[in-house]
Order: sequence, then structure tokens, then C-alpha cells
Amino acid sequence: MGSVKKYSVVLLLVLSLFLFSGNVVVVEGAWCMSPSGRFKGACFRNANCANVCASEGWPSGICDSFRCMCRRPCNFKIIDAPGPVPPPR
Repeated sequence: MGSVKKYSVVLLLVLSLFLFSGNVVVVEGAWCMSPSGRFKGACFRNANCANVCASEGWPSGICDSFRCMCRRPCNFKIIDAPGPVPPPR
């Protein structure tokens, strides 16, 4: 009976380490999105949306529920561009 109690205590300690370790889980690949300010009409083609979003300084855009949503990785810096963004060098 003593060994069962000893294993129970060890198991409880190990579980406590996992529960109270304070680790933060970081999710990579999350997208930050915003409706396009320049896209007109219903959005049907992602390529059209992406082009308009590029003119607004966003690296990508997709159609979502017939709306053009500009998107970027959440750690990406938005470029304040009045016109089309030049291609990378």
C-alpha cells in the first residue's frame, strides 16, 4: 500500500509541474486582417483583392464573405504606401 501512495505523490508532483510551470504558448502563423478601404463591389477573386491590398501596403488579401480582407502576419510591419508597392529588390 505504501508504494501506491508514493507513486500517487510523484504523479501529483509531475502534473503540478506541468500545470504551474508558467510557460507561454506562442502561436505562429496568425493573420491580422482588416477590410480593404479601396476595394469596390463584391469580392469573388482573391487575386483582385490581393492587388488592391498591395496598393494599400498590405502583403496579401483574400475574399471573405464577398468582402475583400487585407491580411498580414501579425508580426509584419505595415508600409504606408499611397500607391502600388514596388517589388522587392
